[in-house]
Amino acid sequence: MNRREMLGWLASTAAAAGAGATLGAPALAAELQASSRGSRFAKGADVSTLLELEANGAKFYEHGVPHDCLLLLRSHGVDSIRIKVWNDPGNPNFFPADQSPAAGYNNAEHVRVLARRAAALGMRVLIDFHYSDWWADPGKQYPPHAWAGKDIVQTCALLSEYTSSVLKMLKRDGVHPEWVQVGNEITGGMLWPLGKYDQWDNLAQLLKAGHDAVKSVDERIKVMLHVDSGGNNATSRWWFDSATQRGVTFDVIGLSYYPQWQGSLSDLQNNANDLATRYDKDVMVVETAYPWTTSDGDSEPNSMTNVGSATYPQTPAGQAQFLGALTDIVKAIPDGHGKGVFWWEPEWIPTPNVGWKVGTGDQWDNNTLFDFHGNALTSLDAFRKR
Repeated sequence: MNRREMLGWLASTAAAAGAGATLGAPALAAELQASSRGSRFAKGADVSTLLELEANGAKFYEHGVPHDCLLLLRSHGVDSIRIKVWNDPGNPNFFPADQSPAAGYNNAEHVRVLARRAAALGMRVLIDFHYSDWWADPGKQYPPHAWAGKDIVQTCALLSEYTSSVLKMLKRDGVHPEWVQVGNEITGGMLWPLGKYDQWDNLAQLLKAGHDAVKSVDERIKVMLHVDSGGNNATSRWWFDSATQRGVTFDVIGLSYYPQWQGSLSDLQNNANDLATRYDKDVMVVETAYPWTTSDGDSEPNSMTNVGSATYPQTPAGQAQFLGALTDIVKAIPDGHGKGVFWWEPEWIPTPNVGWKVGTGDQWDNNTLFDFHGNALTSLDAFRKR
């Protein structure tokens, strides 16, 4: 057993014994993270909803035996975890903060708990700042209620302070993120209307403030800019040209790629190859998924109801084929610039009171890597085989 294998075994053993919850070995966690930083292709999962699922009774199983979800993912080859951060979710006095449960899932404190658990297992961490009190995506980029109405100088200062404060909190806990996203799916900009796509000078200032805040905490953290145009080269070029022409610096291009919304795998391949070469940057697909069933596990309609031009069956075997094909594309990006793939919310099984907003159900249960009852699907093995 080599040093990496030994460290991994120690972390797994500690978590199985309960150390994953108490984290009595921050030095071990730090060493595990440092030993893996940048050294291999990231096989990742965004599990931002996990704490809320667990609090509402969700259980995860393999062969009928219950397991900690993170430990189960790790045992199947997932080595990296992505976690989103919302500023003040659950605050009943403001919209859209009031669209989340009052417990405030995905706020900085919840992120802290989940990041510590991942780090204790030696998993690499990607922190995804939405800079919103709720979902930030192509259709909405609400500023946090505490930042509303501020001018660009004030907002840059608030963004900088918030970013650095969250990362310093994690650092004190021995959590050293490998990557940090400055914004989430920001093809249309962020912190609307101040940083919308038609206000590129403002947007560039916000991105620079985020970059500098991340680097002020740890120069080794790779700053990622994340757009949803995984299969759209014209839009991707426009966006990154606009950023680089204004002096925005970054380390990694993050893409979303869902076959229902972002074109064919060939479209993704052509775009990713071009972006890596044009900007000489690493590229990661930080959001993807594929259905394992055409059924619905609850009364909430599924959001992914087709697979575009993809021809893989909507079964666990089809999921595995899709992930294999996608991973091969990213690994083949020229000059070694393809650095990882993250499955979005593989653990979001149907669970009472855990919907995309308060009072709704689960739109994603057909895209998980667990069945409706929390049993690991065979597709989860696809990570191990890559």
